[in-house]
Amino acid sequence: MTKDGALSAKQTEFYKAFRDNLNSFEGEFQIENVERILFETGKVIDGIPHEDFIQMAEAVLNRYRNDNTDAVSERIRLLAAEQAANQAATEAERQVEEARLAEEARLNEEARLIEEARLAEAARLAEEARLIEEARLAEENRIATEARVAEGVRLAREAHQAEQERLAEEARLAEEARLVEEARLAEEARLAEEARLAEEARLAEEARLAEEARLAKEMKEEAELDAGAAEKQAYWDAQTAIPTEPVALEQEAKPSNGMKIGIIALLTTFICGAAVYLLL
Repeated sequence: MTKDGALSAKQTEFYKAFRDNLNSFEGEFQIENVERILFETGKVIDGIPHEDFIQMAEAVLNRYRNDNTDAVSERIRLLAAEQAANQAATEAERQVEEARLAEEARLNEEARLIEEARLAEAARLAEEARLIEEARLAEENRIATEARVAEGVRLAREAHQAEQERLAEEARLAEEARLVEEARLAEEARLAEEARLAEEARLAEEARLAEEARLAKEMKEEAELDAGAAEKQAYWDAQTAIPTEPVALEQEAKPSNGMKIGIIALLTTFICGAAVYLLL
């Protein structure tokens, strides 16, 4: 009971449980049965102090007392002592279990901390390995990029050089074609000039031959005329003994046939020389 005489919560719980056990009990309510029910109820209701259990048990048994009051009281004390011992053993076991659980918790915590430290170290090492791998891959990518750029520059330089060589070759071939074309045109011009000069020479030769033929014809005609005139002159000379002066003067003024042939030969030589000079 509390100081003001009221029942505590544990006491109320004990009496309620004891009444339920009495109601469910089948048999005679002898002191032994009542004591057993009290003891079993005390074991069920945990946390009742030893003094409170003694007081409640005595209060209950007052209704069932007989002449052997001391025996009943001693029996109650023995039961209470046993209950107290059981409670002490239970408390000791509880404390041992709590200590074991606390030790397990401590060991588990230490294991957890060790595992967390191991996982943290593994995570740190994994992160370092990842960073190292990323750095290695980045370096490989940088080297590959530099190599790719260098290869591109080399290919561009080679392509530029090949283009320059192609353009130079095209220029050389174009120059050769131009020179060949110029040579062809020059050769055609030379041949045309030679043909022109040959034609001119042929025409000059034809003109010379025609002129020679004409002069020869004229000389023949003049020779024939001269021959006729000579015959006439001879006739007239035969008619008169003294030749007349005009006839002699006329004969002196006319060129001889040899002079005419020399003039024709000189003209022919001049024309042929001019033709050869133009051909050269």
